[in-house]
Amino acid sequence: MGASGFETDEFIAHQIAREEIAELQAFIESNPVYWLITQGHRPPADDAAKSFDQLPPADMGYSEHLSLLVRHRSTRQILGQLDIAADLLAIGVYHLGFFMTATRTHGSGFAHRLHEAYECWALERGARWLRLGVVAANHRAEAFWRRVGYVEVKRRDGYVLGDLSHVLITMVKPMPGETLDEYLAAVPRDSGVAS
Repeated sequence: MGASGFETDEFIAHQIAREEIAELQAFIESNPVYWLITQGHRPPADDAAKSFDQLPPADMGYSEHLSLLVRHRSTRQILGQLDIAADLLAIGVYHLGFFMTATRTHGSGFAHRLHEAYECWALERGARWLRLGVVAANHRAEAFWRRVGYVEVKRRDGYVLGDLSHVLITMVKPMPGETLDEYLAAVPRDSGVAS
């Protein structure tokens, strides 16, 4: 597993290159479920280009930002996309800002295998806690994150995506030897309830 990506016998997750944006856009448009649930509309025609240049919020410190494209090892077809910020808000926090897999892979166990590879890679790089946000309206995603070991630490109302306003659930998964209490001490903004 490399510094800027990871791989298994099934797939390769590598840093997205600018010349892959058109292919990524076609993938996004052919897999609109995430956008319909979270934003209330199909993905816009410039979504891939915008996401390529998007960084975490300016008020959240981080050491590295990676946008990974996941391809099938043999066919090279795009299977998913991940957006990761290392050391977000505190050293050792790996934040998964985006995690999407092709609709055709849903229910196949692929998302679980992809997350497992991501977790191993993050742990090798020094991750102490894995963090993400999921909107409450995305019931399938929330259930998936709970199944793979994430726990809810905070809810925030009024989180706007596209045409919709959501409750955003912040979830954390401590790595072996780490605790949720230690995480909340390192990232006090995730303690308690916020509006």
